[in-house]
Amino acid sequence: MFSVRPQLERNALLVMGLVIILSMLVVYHRTLDYPFHFDGEAQIVDSPLLDNLAWQDFPVKTRNLVEVTWKINRVIGGSDPFTYHLVNIAVHLTTALLLMGLIYLTLRLPGIPEVYQHNSALLAGLIAMIWAVHPLATQAVTYIIQRYESMMGMFFVLAIFCLAASATSARKWPWYVGCVVATYLSALSKEVAVVIPLVLLWYDRALLSSSWKELFANRWPLYVGAMSSWIVFFNLTDRPKAEFEQSNVVYVTEKTLTDGQVQTHVVSSWEYLLSQSQALVLYLRLSIFPIGQSLDHGWHAARSLGEVIVPATIVLLLLGITIWSIFRFPRWSFLGGCFFLTLAPTSSLLPIRDIAVEHRMYVPLAAVMALLVLLVFEGLRRFNPAKGFALIGTIYVIVGLVTIFGAVAILRNDVYQSKLSLWTDVANKNPQSPRGHYGMARAYLENDDPGAATTALQKTIEADPTYAEAYVSLGRLVRRYDPNEALQLFSRAVQVQPDYSEAHNNLGAMLAHTNPQEALKQYQLALELKPDNADAHNNLANLLANQGRFQEAIREYELALSIRPNFQLAAKNLKVVQQMAQEAAASPGSTM
Repeated sequence: MFSVRPQLERNALLVMGLVIILSMLVVYHRTLDYPFHFDGEAQIVDSPLLDNLAWQDFPVKTRNLVEVTWKINRVIGGSDPFTYHLVNIAVHLTTALLLMGLIYLTLRLPGIPEVYQHNSALLAGLIAMIWAVHPLATQAVTYIIQRYESMMGMFFVLAIFCLAASATSARKWPWYVGCVVATYLSALSKEVAVVIPLVLLWYDRALLSSSWKELFANRWPLYVGAMSSWIVFFNLTDRPKAEFEQSNVVYVTEKTLTDGQVQTHVVSSWEYLLSQSQALVLYLRLSIFPIGQSLDHGWHAARSLGEVIVPATIVLLLLGITIWSIFRFPRWSFLGGCFFLTLAPTSSLLPIRDIAVEHRMYVPLAAVMALLVLLVFEGLRRFNPAKGFALIGTIYVIVGLVTIFGAVAILRNDVYQSKLSLWTDVANKNPQSPRGHYGMARAYLENDDPGAATTALQKTIEADPTYAEAYVSLGRLVRRYDPNEALQLFSRAVQVQPDYSEAHNNLGAMLAHTNPQEALKQYQLALELKPDNADAHNNLANLLANQGRFQEAIREYELALSIRPNFQLAAKNLKVVQQMAQEAAASPGSTM
């Protein structure tokens, strides 16, 4: 017999899905031509590794899957940001719709109070909508390189969705397979996916199974399959320490300049953990009051418990409530468990250079928004149990918040419309951020404004006297009219960061005419530190050519061109030196 209720629910889900799509188009449609930023330029635009797409690119380790999508984007649209943004928005939209489906299925589970079951479609749609337009999600969507986070999140939500769908399905195995596949795909997108099997277990025990015995008896193959995804992360243990140091993971240092000497402090796991209490409180505050967002919060690690006693107390209290709710309100405990588990890989004991980064909240934000909407609904229901009051009141409150959050998200997205606007925003919100001022300087240079760039670089050095890149960039600006100042700047860059290849390369260039032997030493150091430094190969070749060592110079020019095939200056120099070598070989008495 035809039932009216299922038809109404399907219609409600369809309407909410369309509203989510329209809301996201309003928030993100202007971002399609926004440029690449920061590490997106280095890892996508300037990366020669993305030029070819072949079967050998089949993803086998973490982040591989996203890198394959970069290659597909490159094939389709080159370096035009349009297609990259389009894919990011599509991923975010898919995740929002999956989230709505997941919450709908969850609220329809046996044992869920009837009032939630009857309003499951609208509640699920409201939660997904407020998450989809939330300003805190913009960094994972508009900042192109963070497709790592959004794709991981998409498959993360898909894995839980498949588990939820299996609970009421007559054919469970297809959903189990889908769950395991989604877990693998998430693991191939980003390392945070390592917690998915644990999140699945928490969901199962809190919402599906009455005991651990029942859980494993019914679904042990699912968890064997999900946990086998951890094999994707085994290659991380084989990576050399230097690779982790280069990625600012595990071995994280903070530098200060004291009495002209660089002091280096290695951030310990304990210090990083203390600092994460501040980060978690920031994330929660931005979830409710999204004011003060920044690409780079620029925090330093806390050194003692006393520095973070208030945020640490808040986090411990919330963690305690989550643990307490496992026994008193197990269904509600899943939201707290999802929040803490998903943040654990980046916000616990593993030191990462950036203490607080907003894209880490992409998946945890869904748990926070679900808790917000459900608490509003529950509060209104207890305030006035009249039929329909709680749902209508919740719709008004959440639509109001969606309107506010959506407007803030539009403004936040506009920060990404240019490099200058992005880094100006960082510097304005944190005047002591060296990365903010340095980003502004690079943007000014691209806009052909050396005066403003000089000022920004000086502010960079004031904020962080150990910022070697700023010394090098400033030295390049002043060397034409003040070579002595440039020499001092390059020397200071070498002093504060001896392992910085470009510092040695530029210092060598300044010494090439006055002290060729020292210049040779600096070039060699630059290439030891970075063998693919094409500029250093070219500069070394120039020095060798001036000393009449033409064959050695030719080899260096060829190396420079093998690294950077479109290096026109090196190609021009190579032709000149080849001609000089031929003339020298043809001259009487030549020993070549």
